Amino acid sequence: MADFDTLRKKHLADVRAFTTEAIDRLSWSRERVLEEQTNRLRKIVAAAQQKSPFHASRLGHLEATTLELSDLLKIPPLTKADVMANWDELVTDRRLKLADMNAHLKRQLSGEEKNPYYLDQYYAAATGGSSGRRGLFLWDWESFTVMVNVTLRMEVQQDLAAPPVGPKRTAIICAGSYVHGSRFLFPAMVDSERDVMVLPANLPVAAMVDRLNDYQPDRLIGYSSMIEELCAETLDGKLRIKPMRVSSNSEPLSQHARDTALEAWGVNIHNQWGSVEIGLAATEGESFSGMTLAEDFLIFEPVDDHDQPVDDAASADRLLVTKLYGTVMPMIRYEVTDTVVIDGSPNPDAPGYRRITDIKGRADNWFDYGGKTKIHPMVFRGVLGQEPHISEYQVQQTPNGARVLAVTHGEIPIEELKNSLITSLAGGGLADPDVTIESVADLPRHPETNKLKRFVPLK
Repeated sequence: MADFDTLRKKHLADVRAFTTEAIDRLSWSRERVLEEQTNRLRKIVAAAQQKSPFHASRLGHLEATTLELSDLLKIPPLTKADVMANWDELVTDRRLKLADMNAHLKRQLSGEEKNPYYLDQYYAAATGGSSGRRGLFLWDWESFTVMVNVTLRMEVQQDLAAPPVGPKRTAIICAGSYVHGSRFLFPAMVDSERDVMVLPANLPVAAMVDRLNDYQPDRLIGYSSMIEELCAETLDGKLRIKPMRVSSNSEPLSQHARDTALEAWGVNIHNQWGSVEIGLAATEGESFSGMTLAEDFLIFEPVDDHDQPVDDAASADRLLVTKLYGTVMPMIRYEVTDTVVIDGSPNPDAPGYRRITDIKGRADNWFDYGGKTKIHPMVFRGVLGQEPHISEYQVQQTPNGARVLAVTHGEIPIEELKNSLITSLAGGGLADPDVTIESVADLPRHPETNKLKRFVPLK
């Protein structure tokens, strides 16, 4: 078994070897994009049929070699519940077992395991998703190679057109542990000369400001709510940095955040969208006219409530996504719970690709404790999303902490989880936090939409 640094260097070498092609793909016509989707769909379905017992049954009625994009309608949607109920039979490497992957994540959380790679080639991440329902998903070697390039190819394309001047320093605000996909993905740089500083999202804002002032990054990447908070610190005169490029991810980006970044730093924010299940899926280019979907690597189907395609993508009830790369966990017509608006009009950043112009879902809220301490939802996600016996959860803010409601299967280590949350909240600046965790049969949902609000701030 190789060590993490050796594997990471090898992986980044493969990432960089693919970058030129990844950038060239941005100039493809719509016809070329659809041709690539058709060819890759046939290969991914064939691999799933041959190597995944679950997909062999689900896709057995299809002739993979002659599939057309229209044949996707013959495939039933795949949900997170389907994945978790059939995990061992869904993956294509028969050595992989859900119980072993959960144990691998647990060893990482405890510090016993330092290497996030499993069997030298797979990365596993657990996610609570926008609904709070836990899932565990795998990225294989190819998945990471593609995702880094989707994340950075527009940035690298701009660097080639206008090379940056001065020290190359990128500050990244993300999860503090490799068990979360943001920590594994975003610090990966295509430019080998670019230095990176990682700031855990649960770091108190004052400490974050001090470290950024010392580091003086020319680029900043982070959750949109964190970016907005740092803009406010800049306008207050506490944060003294001048980033030339700012990117946000993982949360909806508000117009107020864009306006504040323009006021604080004179730059607009490049937004990005994706999920652990499908990877980084869309990135905003220099026109700031929406996030270009990575349609050379993913198929996006806006559908209605009956999973039928809609003519007007803005009226879709949900989105089905098919991954055309990475075969260890085939995601074919996977149901994404985010509600996005897709625009098919001419795209100035990539002529053959559609764009996301709005994301209506996934609005997590900070917990504000008296205006002095603000806690980001990642503090809770990083603990609760890793517990394999929690199916869904809701976090309700209390005056000095939080009440957690958890739908469980089997016993959960309540005291251990409680202590982890207390430690994380204290690390975020909340003095003597009070946390309770309760196992419940159901979570409170909106009476009309049946949607779950996963983080509930105090009114």
